[in-house]
Amino acid sequence: CRPIAHHRESSDTRFIDSLGLEKRVADLRNDEQIAKLVQGVDAVIHTAAWVDFRGDRFTQFTGINTFGAINMYKAARKAGVRRFVHVSTVAAVGARRRHNGRHVKREPAPITEEYEFNLDHLRIPYILTKRAAETELLQLARDGAPELVIVNPSIILAPSRTGDDRGKAMRWFSRPLMPDFSNWVNLVDIRDVAPAIVNALTKGRPGERYILGGDNITVRDLVLGVSVILHKAPHLVTPPRPLIELTARLSHWYTTIIHRKKQVFYPDLVKLIDYDWVFSSAKARRELGYQCRSAHSSLQDLLYNRFNDTHMKPAFEPAG
Repeated sequence: CRPIAHHRESSDTRFIDSLGLEKRVADLRNDEQIAKLVQGVDAVIHTAAWVDFRGDRFTQFTGINTFGAINMYKAARKAGVRRFVHVSTVAAVGARRRHNGRHVKREPAPITEEYEFNLDHLRIPYILTKRAAETELLQLARDGAPELVIVNPSIILAPSRTGDDRGKAMRWFSRPLMPDFSNWVNLVDIRDVAPAIVNALTKGRPGERYILGGDNITVRDLVLGVSVILHKAPHLVTPPRPLIELTARLSHWYTTIIHRKKQVFYPDLVKLIDYDWVFSSAKARRELGYQCRSAHSSLQDLLYNRFNDTHMKPAFEPAG
């Protein structure tokens, strides 16, 4: 097996270079470049996506997240690729609707791969375009090769580019007030997700999806857990829902009026508060040999700046 790294023209490839990997440059919007990218390849792991919860630029999200995946799959078919692993997101699976927004003390029933998608009413480009990619790829895969396997990671814990995640967290916790939410979320360590994606190449069943998640935890417990690691108490305040909605509407109106390019806070984003993001990875454990460490362990590594075994802090010294 000889891995080949796909990257953009502007990508920083120093770590790839240190591994001695073959590199191929391609724009996902360029059919000719994609065709050359997959020549002589047996399997593809498609990770490319625009990950952002902004509310604008729907066309650009569609071009990268949906058509980028479709074009890559079609090119892989023409090139005789045998297997195609598409890295999606749990947001494309769905979320558990909360009961009137009330606090749920006990963990809701975790969502599995068979859950019926229920977020299509939200105009959040990232979610809709990742879901559309899954739908279209599954339809294409029914017509033949390459074999399609989909993996759906949850919220991934990984070091930032600055290398000082403790400093970033300390600045956040230094704010006079922090919002307090009782929603459940699912966190997973990138060091557990990566090997599971590789395992999907050989162990994943064609036409199936696999949730790659970790601990289900409330946002409040997450904040308190981080505060223990930082030794810094947060000042938690539950913002009134009407105030959040009003702020989102005003923000959306203002960015529209001044023609601001990026809409970061808008009404449909607020509606995510109505859901719990709890997931089960039992299928991945059974079929992919998936294992995941606790969120607490990952947070300790992250906030003590000792998150090793990634391209930011390899477990070995790269050559050169």
